Amino acid sequence: MRRVLSVVILALVMMMLPGLAMSQDAMASGGSESSAREGDGSSDAFQSRIVVRSQKKKREYSDKIVVIQRKPFMRRGRVELAPMFYGGINDGLLFQVGVAGQINYHILEWLYVGVYGGWQDWRFVNRKSNGLSGSYDDVIDATDAIVTTSIVDSYVGGVVGFVPLYGKFAIFNSSVVHWDLSLGVGGGAVYTRVNGFKPAGLISVDHRWYLLKWLSLNIGVKGWIYHEDIGNRKGIFTHWQAGVGLGFWVPPSWTYKSDW
Repeated sequence: MRRVLSVVILALVMMMLPGLAMSQDAMASGGSESSAREGDGSSDAFQSRIVVRSQKKKREYSDKIVVIQRKPFMRRGRVELAPMFYGGINDGLLFQVGVAGQINYHILEWLYVGVYGGWQDWRFVNRKSNGLSGSYDDVIDATDAIVTTSIVDSYVGGVVGFVPLYGKFAIFNSSVVHWDLSLGVGGGAVYTRVNGFKPAGLISVDHRWYLLKWLSLNIGVKGWIYHEDIGNRKGIFTHWQAGVGLGFWVPPSWTYKSDW
């Protein structure tokens, strides 16, 4: 009897083992799913924290990142003192070299007003420096006639100019030089050797190379247009000059209005 009871109990235990194993598997799978769900939730939260942190960084540096580069040379509100050496280029009968100077005030970066004047009569230094070239004497020798030509000894006037072009140029990949091109129109008077002062119009083309904050190399062409009556010649004359000089800028430096 005791033996039969032992066999029955053993059989019941064997029948219960598969059910216990299945319940343990279910519990394990349920635990893994819940842990997976918890893991997914923690990963989403971590990613959301990263996004929020990056947005805070963007807001923090949005006012400090500058995309547009500041101009390395400013003209507005500055005075340019520009002495130059000029020579006549349009009349083969004349050989005139003169000194000139221009004072410009730059109202805006692209707009300026100035005064311009010069001298090119050196007869008080050397009587042979009359402004006539060798071609003038050759014409007289060949034709036995006195050539009538308009000789300008000095000039003065005002100009209004603007700067349509501004750029930079790299030199041997080691340094960058900034430049601009300005155009101007104006008026004044020229002093001719025959008739004295005559009203005249002025056309100006200037090219600047900025070497320092207060110094530029200037190359320019200027043309005077005036009316004169010389003997049997009467009409419109032009006097064109090409020259080179320096530009001294006052004040020698500048400050930007913005703090960035």
